[in-house]
Amino acid sequence: MPNNIMQFNKSVKLMHRGKVISKNILIITTLAVFITLSLISVGCRPSEASQFVTYTDKENGFSIDYPDNWHIETPSKPLELKVSIYEKKVGLNPVGIMVGKYQAPGYDLESFIEFRKDFLSDTSEDYAYISTEQLTINGITAIKHFYAETVGPTTYEIVEVCLIDNETGWIVRFNSPEKSFDSYKTIYDTAFNSFRLLK
Repeated sequence: MPNNIMQFNKSVKLMHRGKVISKNILIITTLAVFITLSLISVGCRPSEASQFVTYTDKENGFSIDYPDNWHIETPSKPLELKVSIYEKKVGLNPVGIMVGKYQAPGYDLESFIEFRKDFLSDTSEDYAYISTEQLTINGITAIKHFYAETVGPTTYEIVEVCLIDNETGWIVRFNSPEKSFDSYKTIYDTAFNSFRLLK
Protein backbone atom coordinates (compact mmCIF):
# COMPACT_ATOMS: atom_id res chain seq x y z
CA MET A 1 0.00 0.00 0.00
CA PRO A 2 1.51 3.36 -0.99
CA ASN A 3 2.69 5.54 1.86
CA ASN A 4 0.31 8.42 1.12
CA ILE A 5 -2.71 6.04 1.26
CA MET A 6 -1.53 4.71 4.65
CA GLN A 7 -1.22 8.31 5.88
CA PHE A 8 -4.72 9.04 4.57
CA ASN A 9 -6.11 5.93 6.33
CA LYS A 10 -4.44 7.00 9.58
CA SER A 11 -5.90 10.48 9.18
CA VAL A 12 -9.38 9.06 8.57
CA LYS A 13 -9.03 6.83 11.66
CA LEU A 14 -7.86 9.78 13.72
CA MET A 15 -10.71 11.95 12.39
CA HIS A 16 -13.12 9.14 13.20
CA ARG A 17 -11.66 8.82 16.72
CA GLY A 18 -11.88 12.61 17.06
CA LYS A 19 -15.58 12.50 16.16
CA VAL A 20 -16.14 9.70 18.67
CA ILE A 21 -14.22 11.64 21.32
CA SER A 22 -16.10 14.85 20.44
CA LYS A 23 -19.37 12.95 20.59
CA ASN A 24 -18.42 11.47 24.00
CA ILE A 25 -17.44 14.92 25.28
CA LEU A 26 -20.77 16.30 24.07
CA ILE A 27 -22.67 13.49 25.84
CA ILE A 28 -20.69 13.96 29.08
CA THR A 29 -21.18 17.75 28.96
CA THR A 30 -24.92 17.34 28.36
CA LEU A 31 -25.19 14.95 31.31
CA ALA A 32 -23.23 17.34 33.55
CA VAL A 33 -25.54 20.24 32.62
CA PHE A 34 -28.63 18.08 33.23
CA ILE A 35 -27.37 16.92 36.65
CA THR A 36 -26.46 20.50 37.64
CA LEU A 37 -29.88 21.81 36.61
CA SER A 38 -31.56 18.97 38.49
CA LEU A 39 -29.63 19.83 41.64
CA ILE A 40 -30.47 23.52 41.29
CA SER A 41 -34.17 22.82 40.85
CA VAL A 42 -34.15 20.49 43.86
CA GLY A 43 -32.62 23.33 45.90
CA CYS A 44 -35.55 25.57 44.95
CA ARG A 45 -38.18 23.30 46.43
CA PRO A 46 -38.98 22.89 50.10
CA SER A 47 -37.34 20.08 51.97
CA GLU A 48 -39.85 17.44 52.94
CA ALA A 49 -41.02 17.80 56.52
CA SER A 50 -41.99 14.54 58.11
CA GLN A 51 -44.06 16.46 60.64
CA PHE A 52 -44.49 19.82 62.32
CA VAL A 53 -43.36 20.49 65.86
CA THR A 54 -44.22 23.38 68.18
CA TYR A 55 -41.85 26.12 69.27
CA THR A 56 -43.05 27.73 72.52
CA ASP A 57 -41.70 30.98 73.95
CA LYS A 58 -43.30 31.39 77.38
CA GLU A 59 -41.35 34.56 78.16
CA ASN A 60 -42.76 36.38 75.11
CA GLY A 61 -46.10 34.57 75.21
CA PHE A 62 -46.49 32.74 71.90
CA SER A 63 -46.12 29.40 70.15
CA ILE A 64 -45.82 28.42 66.50
CA ASP A 65 -45.51 25.16 64.57
CA TYR A 66 -42.68 24.61 62.09
CA PRO A 67 -41.26 21.70 60.05
CA ASP A 68 -39.29 19.39 62.33
CA ASN A 69 -36.21 19.45 60.06
CA TRP A 70 -35.88 23.27 60.11
CA HIS A 71 -33.47 25.17 62.40
CA ILE A 72 -34.29 27.55 65.29
CA GLU A 73 -32.38 30.74 66.07
CA THR A 74 -33.23 33.13 68.89
CA PRO A 75 -31.37 36.32 67.93
CA SER A 76 -30.68 39.07 70.46
CA LYS A 77 -31.02 41.85 67.84
CA PRO A 78 -33.19 43.48 66.81
CA LEU A 79 -35.04 43.34 70.11
CA GLU A 80 -38.40 42.88 68.38
CA LEU A 81 -37.33 39.68 66.61
CA LYS A 82 -38.15 36.79 68.93
CA VAL A 83 -37.39 33.73 66.79
CA SER A 84 -36.11 32.87 63.31
CA ILE A 85 -36.75 29.40 61.92
CA TYR A 86 -34.75 28.59 58.79
CA GLU A 87 -35.03 25.70 56.38
CA LYS A 88 -31.24 25.41 56.19
CA LYS A 89 -28.75 26.27 58.89
CA VAL A 90 -26.42 27.97 56.44
CA GLY A 91 -26.66 28.99 52.81
CA LEU A 92 -27.61 31.58 50.28
CA ASN A 93 -31.20 32.65 49.65
CA PRO A 94 -32.61 31.80 53.06
CA VAL A 95 -36.11 30.46 53.42
CA GLY A 96 -37.59 31.05 56.82
CA ILE A 97 -40.27 31.98 59.30
CA MET A 98 -39.81 34.81 61.80
CA VAL A 99 -41.87 36.12 64.69
CA GLY A 100 -41.62 39.73 65.82
CA LYS A 101 -43.24 41.37 68.85
CA TYR A 102 -43.74 45.16 68.92
CA GLN A 103 -44.98 47.65 71.49
CA ALA A 104 -47.99 49.21 69.75
CA PRO A 105 -49.94 51.46 72.15
CA GLY A 106 -52.67 53.38 70.35
CA TYR A 107 -52.56 51.20 67.22
CA ASP A 108 -55.43 49.20 65.86
CA LEU A 109 -54.89 46.53 63.21
CA GLU A 110 -55.44 48.89 60.25
CA SER A 111 -53.04 51.56 61.53
CA PHE A 112 -50.47 48.89 62.46
CA ILE A 113 -50.45 47.40 58.93
CA GLU A 114 -50.26 50.89 57.40
CA PHE A 115 -47.33 51.71 59.71
CA ARG A 116 -45.66 48.47 58.58
CA LYS A 117 -46.15 49.20 54.86
CA ASP A 118 -44.82 52.75 55.32
CA PHE A 119 -41.80 51.43 57.22
CA LEU A 120 -41.02 48.92 54.46
CA SER A 121 -41.39 51.46 51.65
CA ASP A 122 -39.17 53.95 53.54
CA THR A 123 -36.41 51.47 54.40
CA SER A 124 -36.27 49.31 51.27
CA GLU A 125 -35.60 50.69 47.80
CA ASP A 126 -37.16 47.60 46.25
CA TYR A 127 -40.30 47.12 48.36
CA ALA A 128 -43.13 46.11 46.00
CA TYR A 129 -46.59 45.76 47.52
CA ILE A 130 -48.56 42.77 46.13
CA SER A 131 -51.76 42.45 48.19
CA THR A 132 -53.41 42.25 51.60
CA GLU A 133 -56.27 40.13 52.88
CA GLN A 134 -58.06 39.81 56.19
CA LEU A 135 -58.12 36.51 58.07
CA THR A 136 -58.53 35.12 61.57
CA ILE A 137 -55.68 33.41 63.40
CA ASN A 138 -56.90 31.45 66.43
CA GLY A 139 -59.77 33.82 67.08
CA ILE A 140 -57.81 37.05 66.49
CA THR A 141 -58.43 39.20 63.41
CA ALA A 142 -55.26 39.57 61.37
CA ILE A 143 -54.10 40.93 58.02
CA LYS A 144 -51.96 38.93 55.60
CA HIS A 145 -49.62 41.23 53.65
CA PHE A 146 -47.81 39.98 50.51
CA TYR A 147 -44.88 41.90 49.03
CA ALA A 148 -41.63 41.44 47.14
CA GLU A 149 -38.18 42.78 47.92
CA THR A 150 -34.84 42.41 46.14
CA VAL A 151 -31.73 41.73 48.21
CA GLY A 152 -28.56 41.58 46.12
CA PRO A 153 -29.30 39.51 43.02
CA THR A 154 -32.28 37.69 44.56
CA THR A 155 -35.91 38.80 44.58
CA TYR A 156 -37.81 37.47 47.58
CA GLU A 157 -41.53 37.10 47.97
CA ILE A 158 -42.66 37.69 51.53
CA VAL A 159 -45.90 37.21 53.37
CA GLU A 160 -46.50 38.65 56.82
CA VAL A 161 -49.42 38.08 59.12
CA CYS A 162 -49.93 41.14 61.32
CA LEU A 163 -52.15 41.23 64.39
CA ILE A 164 -52.71 43.37 67.47
CA ASP A 165 -53.52 42.11 70.94
CA ASN A 166 -53.48 44.20 74.15
CA GLU A 167 -51.39 47.02 72.63
CA THR A 168 -48.84 44.54 71.31
CA GLY A 169 -48.26 44.14 67.59
CA TRP A 170 -47.22 40.79 66.21
CA ILE A 171 -45.69 40.07 62.81
CA VAL A 172 -45.30 36.47 61.69
CA ARG A 173 -43.27 36.47 58.49
CA PHE A 174 -42.35 33.92 55.83
CA ASN A 175 -39.81 34.66 53.09
CA SER A 176 -38.47 32.70 50.15
CA PRO A 177 -36.83 33.42 46.81
CA GLU A 178 -39.66 34.45 44.50
CA LYS A 179 -39.17 31.52 42.11
CA SER A 180 -39.89 28.93 44.81
CA PHE A 181 -42.35 30.89 46.99
CA ASP A 182 -45.54 29.09 45.87
CA SER A 183 -44.05 25.67 46.62
CA TYR A 184 -43.94 26.61 50.34
CA LYS A 185 -47.62 27.58 50.65
CA THR A 186 -48.59 24.54 52.74
CA ILE A 187 -45.66 25.20 55.10
CA TYR A 188 -46.33 28.89 55.69
CA ASP A 189 -50.11 28.41 55.94
CA THR A 190 -49.60 25.67 58.55
CA ALA A 191 -47.19 27.88 60.52
CA PHE A 192 -49.49 30.93 60.38
CA ASN A 193 -52.59 28.97 61.38
CA SER A 194 -50.73 27.40 64.31
CA PHE A 195 -49.59 30.76 65.77
CA ARG A 196 -51.03 31.19 69.28
CA LEU A 197 -50.75 33.82 71.94
CA LEU A 198 -50.30 32.27 75.36
CA LYS A 199 -52.64 33.74 77.96
